[in-house]
Amino acid sequence: MRVGLVHVHSDYSRDGHDSLERLRDIALERKISFLALTDHAEDFETELFDEYRGHCASLSDERVRLIPGLEFRFRKNAGLHLLALDLKRYSRPRTPEAFIAEMSGAAGMTLVAHPVLADYCIPAAVAERIDGVEVWNASYDSSLVPDPRAIRLLHSLRERRPTVVGIAGADQHDASQDAGTRVILDKESADPVEDLVGGRFTNVGRTMRFGSQVSLTSGRLRTIEAARWTVDRVGRTRRWLVGASRRMVIQCVSPPPSSRS
Repeated sequence: MRVGLVHVHSDYSRDGHDSLERLRDIALERKISFLALTDHAEDFETELFDEYRGHCASLSDERVRLIPGLEFRFRKNAGLHLLALDLKRYSRPRTPEAFIAEMSGAAGMTLVAHPVLADYCIPAAVAERIDGVEVWNASYDSSLVPDPRAIRLLHSLRERRPTVVGIAGADQHDASQDAGTRVILDKESADPVEDLVGGRFTNVGRTMRFGSQVSLTSGRLRTIEAARWTVDRVGRTRRWLVGASRRMVIQCVSPPPSSRS
């Protein structure tokens, strides 16, 4: 167990496209040895979650391990999404503070997902107990560069708690779209989640790789910020062009207004 994919959704989530069987098959094709699943907590209840854990176990062996986990969001904390990896039992915490309390002993690892959605603001209780921050979310941050502001958030947390790790997540909902992010453990592991918590891994993407501490020089971080600005600008321009072309098509196919004789 060395190469893994973190933050993966299956069709147990309403917006997931892939069965657990398909995810296993694709992991074998791509030489991925463990998948840290994070299906949406609101799509479960206790009985279904127990079924989900059993389903993951039935498809796991020495070649591929499917690690059950959930993604939680909170009505009064818009944008804040927290991940629980290797989750042993189902619960439905209503607040971030309840999440931190209930995941103690129930989850192997907890993470702040795509902090851009929460405007990089996390409650004090989360800052004091969370195991890691998703510094590269291939869905929200682009598959080319990580999120420099998420990296700065990680560094601020590590000033008080040096054990907090930075991780690259796929946020994968459709396995046909491979963003290329991976985590590679330092050595073969009997418990991948334990090694992730311990920071014994390297984050790998299409353009760069970095360790769990994300110890980048100020110059390299500025380079990432410039690259991210460019990627975002290109993305906005592309979306504008797509929107403009669609509007032109609509205008072309719309019938002319009727005229009265």
